[in-house]
Amino acid sequence: MEYASLYWDFVKIKLKSIVEYPGAFWAETFAKFMGFASQFIVTFLLVYRFETLAGWTAYEILLFVSINITAYSLAGFFMFNPFAMLSMHIQQGTFDEMLTKPLNPFFYLCGKGFLYGYIGNLIASIGTMIIAIVNLDFNTTFYNMMMLIVFIIGGALIHCALFMFFNIPAFWIIKSDALITLKWSLDDFARYPLNIYNKFIQFFLIIIVPISFINFFPVAFLLGKDNIGFNPNLALLTPVIGIMLTVLGYKFFFFAVKHYSSTGS
Repeated sequence: MEYASLYWDFVKIKLKSIVEYPGAFWAETFAKFMGFASQFIVTFLLVYRFETLAGWTAYEILLFVSINITAYSLAGFFMFNPFAMLSMHIQQGTFDEMLTKPLNPFFYLCGKGFLYGYIGNLIASIGTMIIAIVNLDFNTTFYNMMMLIVFIIGGALIHCALFMFFNIPAFWIIKSDALITLKWSLDDFARYPLNIYNKFIQFFLIIIVPISFINFFPVAFLLGKDNIGFNPNLALLTPVIGIMLTVLGYKFFFFAVKHYSSTGS
C-alpha cells in the first residue's frame, strides 16, 4: 500500500503538466487519436475489400487490432517511458541516482517514467472495439465482458514484459536501439491473425515471443472461432503468461542491476 500511495504521488506530479500545458496535452491526444483511428480505418477497408482475411471478417479484424492497441496503451502508461529511456539513463549515468534512493529501483524507475501520452491511443482503440462488438455476433454476457477485460489485462502484462525484455539488455550493451526497433517490428505481427503466417512464424509468435496470446487467441475464444487451426481455449493462458512474463521481467531487471557497472561521468 505504501508503494501504491507513492506511485500515485508520481502520477499526480505528471498529471500536473496537463493543467499547466492543456493545449499541448490536447494537441498530442488528438494527434495520436487521429493517427490510430486512421490505422483502424485503413485496416478495416483493406480487409473489407477482400471480404475476409484467412477466415476473419473486417469487423473481427477490427476487434482483433483494437484489443492489441488497448493492451499496448495500458502497458505504455506504465512501462514505455521507463524502459525506452533506460538506455539513456545508463549512458548518462543517471541510473546511479535511482540506486541511491531509499526505494525499490524498479518502482522508482516506473513511477518517475509514468507517461500519460497514451490517452489518445486508448480512446481510439476502445472506440473501435465498441464499433466492432456492435457489428459482430458477440454475446455481451457478463462472463464474456469479464473475460474481455481479463484478456486485455493479460495482454497488457505481456506488453509490459516485452518492454522490459527488449530494453533491459541495455545494462550490458548500453545502446539498445536495435532491440527496441526489433520489438516494434514484432508488434506489427499482432496486427494480423496468426493463421496467415507460416508454421515457423506461428511457432515463434506462440512460444518465443508469445504476442499471439495478446489478441489472436482471446478474440478466437470470445467469438467461438474453431476454424483457425488452433484451439481457441489457449486464450485462457493469456493472463497466466502475462503474469509469468512480468514476474520474469522483474527478476531479469534485478539480475541486470546486480551486474550493473556505471558508465556515466
